[in-house]
Amino acid sequence: MILPVLGGPTGSGKTALTQVLDPKRFEIVSFDSRQVYRDLPVGTTAPTPQESSYIRHWLIGYLNADESLNASQFSIWAREAISDIRARGKIPFLIGGTGFYLRAFLLGMYPVPNVPKETKDYVLELPLEEARTQLFAKDPKALESLSPQDGYRIKRALEVVLTGVLWSEVSKETVGGYLNDYPDVQVIGHWLDWPRDILYDRINRRVEEIATGMLAETKVVVSRYGSDCPGLRTLGYNFALAFLNGTIDSNTFIEQLAQSHRNYAKRQITWFKKDPLLSPISFEAAVQLYTNIDKI
Repeated sequence: MILPVLGGPTGSGKTALTQVLDPKRFEIVSFDSRQVYRDLPVGTTAPTPQESSYIRHWLIGYLNADESLNASQFSIWAREAISDIRARGKIPFLIGGTGFYLRAFLLGMYPVPNVPKETKDYVLELPLEEARTQLFAKDPKALESLSPQDGYRIKRALEVVLTGVLWSEVSKETVGGYLNDYPDVQVIGHWLDWPRDILYDRINRRVEEIATGMLAETKVVVSRYGSDCPGLRTLGYNFALAFLNGTIDSNTFIEQLAQSHRNYAKRQITWFKKDPLLSPISFEAAVQLYTNIDKI
C-alpha cells in the first residue's frame, strides 16, 4: 500500500496542493495540531469551506477552543480516518506542518505518563532558561540529547520529569507507530522546500490577509471561553490578545505576527530536514509527483 505524506512550513502551499489532487482518488488527513480548532479557522489558515468541499479534509475543526489535544489522541483519530478512507477504496494523503504529530503517528512515541494539566500550565509559563535549570537539576542526562534552544522539547521533558519519571529513560525507544503495525506500507514522503526569501514573502503576505479576521475570531473565542483557553495558545494569538488589550498598536501586531510565523517556519524546516521519512521537494515537483501517483 502506498501512503503519500507531505510536510511543509507555514505558508508553503500545502492546502493549495490539495486543490490539484483528484478527489475521486484521494482524501486528506490533516496533520496540523491547530487546525483541529473549529473556532480558529482564520488564524490557523485552515482550509476554507470551498477547499474542503472540493476534496475531503479529515481532522479539521474537531475541537472547541477550550479543549486540549495531544499526539496520542491525534494518532487515534488519524488511524480511524485512514481506515475509513481505505475501506472506500481511496488513498489517504497525510499533509501537515506539525512534524512532531506526523512522526509520532508514523514511527511511534515515547511511553511517557499522562501529565496533569496544572503541571503543563506551570511548565508552559516558565522562561526557557528556568526550564533548562530545573530539568538539569532533576534529570541532567535528559539535556544531553536536547538542543539548548529547543524550548518545546525541553519543556516537554520537564513536564514528564515533574511526574516522577526520568525523560532520559523513557526517551530511549518509541512504542506503537503506524508503520510498525503495517510494515507493507510504502511511504512516499516529502516536505515543501522554498527559497527562504520567497517563503518569508509568502508568509508576510498571508499575515496581512489574515490579521483582521484573526482579531475578530479572537474576540469571539475570548467571549466564549476566556483568554486563557488552550486554543488561544496557538501561534500568534498572544499578539492578537495584546492588541485587543491595548498593549500594542496595529503596526506592532502585524510585525510581531509576521515575525512569529517566520520564526515558526524556520523551526519547522529544521524539523523536516531531520525527518528520516521526508525529503525536500519544490512545489512544482510535488504537484507533478503526487498527482501522478498510481493507485496500488
